[in-house]
Amino acid sequence: MITEVDFDGLISDLASPDKAIWRPARDRFKELGDAGVPALMAELLDEESPLDWAQAGLLLRELGDAAFCAIRDAVAADLPQEPARRARWTFGGFFGEHWDRLIESLEHPSADVRACAALCLQRMEAEALPATGALIRLLGDPDPDVRQRAIWALEELGPGTLDALRKVRESGPGACRANAFKAIMNIGGPEALSEKDRALWRRHLGAKAAADRPQEIWENSCIAVPGGDQQAVLELLDFSDPSPMYFDLGLAVASGSWWTVPEVEHEQRAEAFVTPEVDGWTLIVSGWCYPAWDDEWYARTRDVMRRLSERFGVAWGFAGRGYGGTAAWACAKNGDLIWEREVTDDDEWGDADPTEGIDTDEPLGIDPTTLSEKTPMRGTGLRALTPYGRDAPRSTDQC
Repeated sequence: MITEVDFDGLISDLASPDKAIWRPARDRFKELGDAGVPALMAELLDEESPLDWAQAGLLLRELGDAAFCAIRDAVAADLPQEPARRARWTFGGFFGEHWDRLIESLEHPSADVRACAALCLQRMEAEALPATGALIRLLGDPDPDVRQRAIWALEELGPGTLDALRKVRESGPGACRANAFKAIMNIGGPEALSEKDRALWRRHLGAKAAADRPQEIWENSCIAVPGGDQQAVLELLDFSDPSPMYFDLGLAVASGSWWTVPEVEHEQRAEAFVTPEVDGWTLIVSGWCYPAWDDEWYARTRDVMRRLSERFGVAWGFAGRGYGGTAAWACAKNGDLIWEREVTDDDEWGDADPTEGIDTDEPLGIDPTTLSEKTPMRGTGLRALTPYGRDAPRSTDQC
C-alpha cells in the first residue's frame, strides 16, 4: 500500500551515485505518481537535502498535474531566495503536456507564476501559437516583468502572432497597445507594422535622432574617416537602403542583435551604422569590418581601409574587444596600410599608446572607446545594409 512506502529510503536511494541503486528508486517514484510528489517537493526546497535539487526537479516534471500544481504553489509562495529559484527553474520545464494548466497559470494571482507560465510558452515557440490571445492579454499586466516576459514569448511564437498584435494596435485594449508595438517590431521590424504605425516609427526615429548624442564604442568594430560625408561612405562601400538611425540603436543594429538584421549566417556582418560626424570623424560601425579570426575577412577589411584612405586621405580601424579579450588598431593612408597592431589578454588601451614603437608620424585618430555625450556631433546617423547583408544567402538555421 502507498501508506507503507519508505520515502526516506527511496530518497536515500535516489541520491546514490550508483545507477543500479538510483534508477530503481526513480522508476518507483514514477509508479507512485501523485503520491510521491510531497516527498520530492520537500527535497527540492530543502537546501540541506542529500538529493541533488535538479534531479528532484527533473523527476517532478515527469509526475503529472499534481507535481505541476505543487511547483506552481511553491513559485507563488513567499519562499527564501534559493528554494524560490529552484521552484521557478522546475516550473520552466513544463511544456505542452500541461497545456491547460499553463493557460490557467497566465491568469494566476501571483506575478511570478504568470511570468513562469509565459516562459514555458516562450520555450515552446510556434507550438504555443494557440496561446497568442492569452499572452497578448499579459501585455497590459500590472507587473512589468510579466509584461516583458509576454513580449519575449510572443516574439518566440513568431510571425503567426502578427495579425492579432496588429489588431491590438488598431482597436485595443489600450493597456496592451504600446507593448504590442514592441512585439511587432521585434518579430518583423518596421515592415511588419501597419502603414499608420510605420509613420509613427519614422516620427519616433526623427525625434530620437534630433536629440541624439554619441556613445562609446567598445565591443563593436568600426572604421573612422575624417569629415562628415556619409554619402561618399555609402557609395564607396556599396552600402544600400540607408535610413535614419540614432546612436544607441545603431550600435545594436551594427552588432547583429536587433530585428533589422537579415536572416544570414553572420548577422553581425549584415548591417552597418554610419555615425553622424563626431569630433570631425565619421565612423562605420559593423561586424562587416571585423578582422579577427578570419583570414578572408581580414583581407577584406584591409582592402576596405585602403580604399577609404584613397578617398578620405586616412582611415583608422578598430576591432572591438568584446568577450574574446582581443582588440586591434590599424591605420591606412593614401591607399596603403601603414600599420596594424593587436592588443590581447588584460592589456588596456589607456595604459599604452597603440602606436608606440611603430615608425609613423600619423597622429592617433579618434578613439571610439572615448566617445561620450560631450563629444561634438553634427548630423544624423544612418543604418544601412552591407553588401553581405544584401547579397549573402539567407540562413535556414533559425533559432
